[in-house]
Amino acid sequence: MTVPPQPRSAPTNGFSPAAGKVKNGGGFNPAASANLAYNKTTIINGGGGGQQGSAAGNGGKIPGSDFMSNEDIRAFCEYHRKKCRNGATELAMDADHLEAVLRAIPDLSGSLGGSRARSRRVSRWLKKAAAAEKAKQKYFAALYATFEAEFDSELRRIGKGKTQPRANRPFGWR
Repeated sequence: MTVPPQPRSAPTNGFSPAAGKVKNGGGFNPAASANLAYNKTTIINGGGGGQQGSAAGNGGKIPGSDFMSNEDIRAFCEYHRKKCRNGATELAMDADHLEAVLRAIPDLSGSLGGSRARSRRVSRWLKKAAAAEKAKQKYFAALYATFEAEFDSELRRIGKGKTQPRANRPFGWR
């Protein structure tokens, strides 16, 4: 059996008696690693740039919120469905990230033993919010499907805002 060579000097662990106490790494500081930032952008009078989202082309209104035609109702449902889809995805990703950050925070005694369960208990509410956004997405799709099913005969009769052609009458000279 071979034995590795012994070190020639004792390990210092970042401490030099001449330079005073120096600490390299070690310990976990939740305040330094779990930085939360909040940025707020305020757009005044349209901002002058490009479009600021899907509703900007309609003067800041939600598309289809007039409910004057079937296209308006479809645009309204589609706008909210897409908005909820993006929101559900973002919330689910944020829940996973929050759980990962909280999992690394030890309890008061320095143990990481219960941090996984604690992080799951906290992030559970964000996961439920993501599931609610996903359900809202489904409900907006069902809203338009039900609208078409209930008002199908009227929509066929009216068409896309076109006037109905007049019934053909036989041409008579007298």
